[in-house]
Amino acid sequence: MLESLSHFSKTPGIGGKIKSYPENFIVEEILPDGTVLELDKKITFPDRGEKFLHFVLQKKNWTTEKAIRIIASRLRLSHKRFNYAGNKDKVAITTQRVSAFALKKEELLSKNFPEIKINGAWYEEEKVRLGSLLGNRFSIKIDDAKNIENAKKIYSELGGKFPNYFGEQRFGSNRKNTHKVGLAILRNRFEEAAEIFLTDVEGEDNEKAREARMRLKEEQNFSRALQYFPKHLHLERKVLEHLAKNPNDFVNAFRKIPRFTLLLFIHAFQSYLFNLELSERIKNKDLDAKENEYYCGENFYGFPDLEKKQENGWLVMNVVGYETELNKYEEELLEKFGITKEAFSVRSFPEISSKGGRRTAFSPFKDFSFSGSVFRFSLAKGSYATSALREFMKSY
Repeated sequence: MLESLSHFSKTPGIGGKIKSYPENFIVEEILPDGTVLELDKKITFPDRGEKFLHFVLQKKNWTTEKAIRIIASRLRLSHKRFNYAGNKDKVAITTQRVSAFALKKEELLSKNFPEIKINGAWYEEEKVRLGSLLGNRFSIKIDDAKNIENAKKIYSELGGKFPNYFGEQRFGSNRKNTHKVGLAILRNRFEEAAEIFLTDVEGEDNEKAREARMRLKEEQNFSRALQYFPKHLHLERKVLEHLAKNPNDFVNAFRKIPRFTLLLFIHAFQSYLFNLELSERIKNKDLDAKENEYYCGENFYGFPDLEKKQENGWLVMNVVGYETELNKYEEELLEKFGITKEAFSVRSFPEISSKGGRRTAFSPFKDFSFSGSVFRFSLAKGSYATSALREFMKSY
């Protein structure tokens, strides 16, 4: 997904690979007040309510969702009672703040969980909301790096910032096809969207899942597919269950998937458009603000703040939706994909419509340093360490 996008720096990269082991990719969440949830450090705050229990979740080799499902299962609670500010990487050791409705501190702290630690807990009156973090602090080891001395030159070229591309995980953990499903939905081609979602095998690393998807593509029998589709593909099975009874009702088959997941399909295509536009603008050296763009200021931590507009700050670009005032790049991209901005107002599925938004074209490094092949830095929320490191590695 990121392979063909333009690099901002010109110095040859150091190569290598990341995420060989969870210990090589450490992510520590930064709370809105600037507090860093440090690895293996107990952090707690005074109780400021009683409705929600807030706690610091440290996990290893789990997605955020899976870690919370494990905790919920051990506590015999619905995972829907838990909230967090954003997803953290799977092949990593990460910390983040989580809240749970009507959970007792003693009950949580009395349990042990596999590859999961609870680094403190306290009560609050409000739950943790999506986006309620300042950023993340990273410590990442690049394996098999070469010409490490080039890293200093690259950092100098970057001038303390990097192209704010959406990272690989935005497009799916393995198959990297969520944007393809999103485009099919925006084109109102729900049968095509279902075929991609159910049968696309590119990047599928589970052999049983791969075989099941290939068999369904060949046989086109939804009822029979339920007999052999692996249990861990629970979202696919929900779609199949509906299609087994209603073979041509693809719109309502997708309604069996949680709205949050459905929105990821639309957001993935929006992210894909953003990446393509930013790449083209870097290639053309066209990075000055246009009529419907602006420069934003910074928050107290030195990260971009979209609410603060100023002349000399961070260039802000569109994340295209139905309310977007399009520029020439966006008009050309939408024409290329055969849709208009009105397509983001999904008539047959209004609950997943998107009006669009804004995102900075570049994102700053905070507290950047490297020693050997270990890179340390903090990034604003919504920015990806994988996108930052590709400037140094140039291997993807």
